[in-house]
Amino acid sequence: MKRFSALGYLLFTVWGVALALIGRGWQLAALVILEFAFGLAWSREGLRPLRRLRFWTFIAIALALGPFLTPTSGLALDRPSFDWSGLSVGLEMAARALSLTLAFSLGLSALSLSDLVALFDRLHLPGLGFALGVAMNLLKSLESMARVTFETIKLRGGLRRPLVALRLFLVTLVTNTLRYGDQIVDVAAMRAFDPNSDRFSDPEAIGRSRPADAGLVLGLLLSGVLLLALG
Repeated sequence: MKRFSALGYLLFTVWGVALALIGRGWQLAALVILEFAFGLAWSREGLRPLRRLRFWTFIAIALALGPFLTPTSGLALDRPSFDWSGLSVGLEMAARALSLTLAFSLGLSALSLSDLVALFDRLHLPGLGFALGVAMNLLKSLESMARVTFETIKLRGGLRRPLVALRLFLVTLVTNTLRYGDQIVDVAAMRAFDPNSDRFSDPEAIGRSRPADAGLVLGLLLSGVLLLALG
């Protein structure tokens, strides 16, 4: 059973994204620590991106660009500045990307499709929750579809012609993604789903605020004030 309601996890995502966008320096480092602690306690499924090599490759690229970045002139590939100012820019880029990823992953991973439908129904935005749920499912399936497509092209010797292989990869991936989305919509239509009606959403999915939500909101407010005070 989840510790907080769907609205509580959504508030955590909004809190994390807002602080990740306005935070700087040590504020971002402290935010990442708080998000990681939240994930260990109440949303371990949301820590899954940290176990992916590709994610850390992206973070490493952000760090590697640091010596070529300066706060005043931006990217300078011809004259890398191997000093703290350039390195701090790369560290801040990596920390911001990490905090944004955790904010979305930790909050949204705890929400099911029924959670999203019920949540936006209560916010008087019928249909938006279903659309977001479909998009989330597509994102989860996109990685596996891309891997299968790439392996198929590779086994057929398509990598010998990179431009042709790239075109085939993109066309196949977009086609499969659209087909998968159409299948989800068809299933919803077969079950007589009406985006303008809330009778298909589970009222208990978001339900009333749980007692733990009050503590979560208080903790988010206090930690947000403390993080901003670091600046």
